Amino acid sequence: MKIIFLDIDGVLNHTLWFQSEDRKLASANNTNARWFDPKSVALLNKLTDATGAYIVISSSWREGYDLEELVAILQSQGVTGQIIDRTPSFTFKQLTPEPYLVPRGCEIQAWLEQHREELADRLANAKYVILDDQSDMLLCQQRNFLKVDPWCGLTPTLIEKAKILLW
Repeated sequence: MKIIFLDIDGVLNHTLWFQSEDRKLASANNTNARWFDPKSVALLNKLTDATGAYIVISSSWREGYDLEELVAILQSQGVTGQIIDRTPSFTFKQLTPEPYLVPRGCEIQAWLEQHREELADRLANAKYVILDDQSDMLLCQQRNFLKVDPWCGLTPTLIEKAKILLW
């Protein structure tokens, strides 16, 4: 089984997209504005088509929407890959008055541990890649982590590296 842990902000929507004339025109002419850069979405679709990988949402968007809503949003923006789940969202509240956000790598690791038997049953060598613009991953995940530049989002080079990790 192949998994893409997908962040959204900085990956599918990014600074260049928000500042682009294409987005401004699309937003002005269409009530269903493009939240995500169509080029980044096309690159993600290319990755899922080439590898057969499933998508697990690791983005902070998972905190504001349930899985069905996330699937609907991503599909409405052109994502064609199969979205199967979202990672848990942890906060640590016992020692501090304000919630302490747990590193995203811990949430991804928890998802992997929770699905360990399922992953082992489907494929002895389960593979995954993390596409994120933040660096709060665990040391053991560094090999599977591709840091996306939030200025430009997904690039063809990152997609090629992700393919290698998933093959």
